[in-house]
Amino acid sequence: MQTLAPPSDASTAWPTAARGWVVVGLMALASIVSQFDRTVINLTVDPLKQAFTLNDTQFAMLQGVAFGLFYTLACIPLGWLADRYQRRLIMAASLLFFSLFAMGSGLARSYTQLFLMRVGVGIGEASVTPAGLSMMSDHFPPDRLGRAVGAFFVSAPVGQAVGLIAGGLLLQWLATSTALVAGPLAGFEPWQAAFIIIGAPGLLLVPLFLMLREPERRGPGGAKPLTFREVLGVIRTRGRALAPMFAGFCMVTLVSYTFFVWTPAVFQRSYGWNAGEIGLAFGLIVLTFGTAGAFFGGWMTDQLARRGHLDAPLKVAAFGFVGCGVFGGLAPLMPSAGAALALLGPAIFLSNTPYACAGTSIQLIVPNRARAQITALYITLITLVGLGVGPTVVGLMTDYVFQNPADLRYSLAIVVALPAPIMFTLLSLAWRPYRVLRGGA
Repeated sequence: MQTLAPPSDASTAWPTAARGWVVVGLMALASIVSQFDRTVINLTVDPLKQAFTLNDTQFAMLQGVAFGLFYTLACIPLGWLADRYQRRLIMAASLLFFSLFAMGSGLARSYTQLFLMRVGVGIGEASVTPAGLSMMSDHFPPDRLGRAVGAFFVSAPVGQAVGLIAGGLLLQWLATSTALVAGPLAGFEPWQAAFIIIGAPGLLLVPLFLMLREPERRGPGGAKPLTFREVLGVIRTRGRALAPMFAGFCMVTLVSYTFFVWTPAVFQRSYGWNAGEIGLAFGLIVLTFGTAGAFFGGWMTDQLARRGHLDAPLKVAAFGFVGCGVFGGLAPLMPSAGAALALLGPAIFLSNTPYACAGTSIQLIVPNRARAQITALYITLITLVGLGVGPTVVGLMTDYVFQNPADLRYSLAIVVALPAPIMFTLLSLAWRPYRVLRGGA
C-alpha cells in the first residue's frame, strides 16, 4: 500500500497560528451562515404550505431534493475546483451565490421559483467543507490540525442551534412587529422577510475571503493539479482505509439527521411539549453539547497524535460513537422529558465528536491536490445516507412495524442505537491500513 512520505516542504515555516485561526474563524462563520439558512426553513412549514398550497411531500422535496440532492451533486465538481484554483476565491464566490439565493427564497412567487432558489442555495453551500478543510490543512501541521478542524465543525451545531432559537424568535417578532408595515420589508409575509434577513450576513463575509492570502499547498502532491484519473488512483490505492472509513462515518450522519428530524416529534407525542418548548430545549442542548463534542473530537485527536497514535482520529471517533449509541438509544425511552433531555445531552455530545475526526483523518492520508475532491466524495456519501436513510427508516418503522404514531420513540431508539456497533466495527477495519498510510505499522 502506498504511504505518504513526509512533506517535501517540511523545512518551510508554517503560517503563524494567528493567521491559521483567522482562516478557521472565517470558515466557521461561513458554515454557521449556511447552517442557519437550512435550519430556519424547517420552522416555516405551515406558512410555506399555505402560501403555495403544498402537501408534506412537496415541502420535503425543498430540503431533500432541491437542497439535499443538488448539494451532494455539486460537492465533487466544487472539490475539483478547490484542488486546482485558489480556494479563497471559490469560497467568496460560493458565499455570494448561496446568500443571494437564500435571500431570493423570500422573493419567490411560486413553488417552482422557491424550488429553484433552494437548488441554488444547495449548490452554493456545497463548497464550504471541501474547500475549508483543504485550506486548513495548509495552515496547521498534522499534530495541530485536529483542534482546528474541531473548531471548524463546532460551527454546525452552533448554526443549527441558532437556527432553532433565533430563527423562531425572528419569525415571532416579524409576525407581531410593525417592521412589515413600513420600511424596506413592507408588504412581505414574515417567512419572506425571514429569508431575506438570514441571507444577508453571508454577503458581509465575501470581501473578507477576498482579502485572505491563499496558503502555500503543503505535503505530497501539492506541486501541480492531479488529473481525474490520478485522483481515482489515489482513492484506489487507499481503498482499504477509505472504504471502511467512509462507510463508518455514514453511520454518524445517519444518526445525526435522525436525531435532528425526529426528536421534536418525540417530545410532542410522548411528553406533550409544544414547538416553542422543544425548539428552546433542543436548541440549547445542540448549542452546548454539540459544540463541545465537535471541539472535543479534534482536541482528543491531537492529544493522542502527540503520543504517537497514528490512527488517533479513527479511534477517538469509534470509541466515542459507542457512547452515543447507548445514550441516544435510551433517551427516547425515558418516562419523563427531563430524563430524556439528561440522556440527550451526552448523546448529542458524542454524535458530534466524530465529525472533526473524519475531517482530520482524510486530510492526513491523501495528496494535497486530491484533498478537496476526496473530502467532497465523503460529504456526498454521508449526506446521501444521512438524509436518505435514517429519517426515512424511522418513519417506515413507525408506520409499518409499530403502526402507531405514539410509538415513534421506539423507532427512534432502534435507529439511533444500532449504527454505533456497526460504525465501531467498520472503523476498526481501517485502523491498520490507516497506520500504514501514515507511515507506521
